[in-house]
Amino acid sequence: MTGTEQETLDIIGQNEGRLHYHFIAQGLKIGDHYAYVICEGLQRNGNVTFDTFRGICSLTEKGREVVEKKWLLDLEREKEDIRKSKEESKRRILENAETINY
Repeated sequence: MTGTEQETLDIIGQNEGRLHYHFIAQGLKIGDHYAYVICEGLQRNGNVTFDTFRGICSLTEKGREVVEKKWLLDLEREKEDIRKSKEESKRRILENAETINY
């Protein structure tokens, strides 16, 4: 799956699992036609259903699982970044305390 396809699934997921391809294009800052083509590709892969008549792209169960998995990975990365930031701040505070005591 390409990064653009993953971003498309994220945008759809953030909008209750259904979104018109025009709004997907706006969210990704790409042309409408390109968003339409991405939705067609995601449908072929089973991640969305795409009503070409109305232009609505909806997540399938498979697509929801992909989005949830990515969101959980992002959350874990964020937690790890916060933990590292806290450790770094603590280390700097201890270094500054030692410097001040000398």
